[in-house]
Amino acid sequence: MNNDSVQPIPCWVERKDRTYNAALAVKQWFQENGVSVSSIDIMTLGPHARRSRLLFQKAFGKEVKVGVISVEDRDYDPAHWWRSSEGVREVLGEAIAYIYAKFFFSPS
Repeated sequence: MNNDSVQPIPCWVERKDRTYNAALAVKQWFQENGVSVSSIDIMTLGPHARRSRLLFQKAFGKEVKVGVISVEDRDYDPAHWWRSSEGVREVLGEAIAYIYAKFFFSPS
């Protein structure tokens, strides 16, 4: 496998802890396919990026560097997110979810 390749990895999980379980699915895929990884970049939408990075880091551990590419959410203007209800819901919701993931989430 080429180091620059993109590999879709299906992951069907219940509603709870979707991002963390997706990270575990990626980690398991690497292990099952004999892929040694020292760093990984994930791509996600808008304000979900910080929490995604945090949860992937928790899943992979300190030995793997996790980077994140945040794709702009076109449902609202990210430079002025507070001007729309969608932007406020997304940014504040993700801020609360990040605090939960950082301080209270404990992988089962």
